[in-house]
Amino acid sequence: MQIKGNYRTELTTDRLTLSPWNLSFTKKMFENWASDARVTKYLSWNPHKNVEETEQVVLSWMESARYNWCIRLKETGEPIGSIDMVNNSEKDFRCEIGYCLGYNFWKKGYMTEALKAVIEFLFKEGYNKIVLKHAVENVASGRVMQKAGMTFLATNPKDCFVKGKFYDCNYYYILNPNNNN
Repeated sequence: MQIKGNYRTELTTDRLTLSPWNLSFTKKMFENWASDARVTKYLSWNPHKNVEETEQVVLSWMESARYNWCIRLKETGEPIGSIDMVNNSEKDFRCEIGYCLGYNFWKKGYMTEALKAVIEFLFKEGYNKIVLKHAVENVASGRVMQKAGMTFLATNPKDCFVKGKFYDCNYYYILNPNNNN
């Protein structure tokens, strides 16, 4: 088995396009989610103070060899969030996904749709197991994982350290149905 590494692949769903990053997404990323404390509350990074900070992040993503997409509305092309691989073990064919979505786009099913597309793609890329975690208090993120077909694994006490605070974290996983060995 081998991981294919098609890092710049664009994915599409009924309502979304998941695009490799480019600088044209920077301003909307800053406006729609990167500067919003509601969105970044449980993330490892603080809200961006200016669009230049967002641009530096986008540039680093463009230069990296990893799976990382800008979530865009298919109808308008507007960037509304991001989804990417945050941890990876090619030796064990498993990975972890992280995501965030602009507040104005919450509760519309967009993140579940994006997560399902990424899971399907990563299984085709050769991954056998995908794991996600969320702070227990971030109930909505757990619902996204459940709706994407993931199975609850465990709650690990004080397993996430975010912005100076320890959180209990719920872990979910999904296995590649095409790997029977």
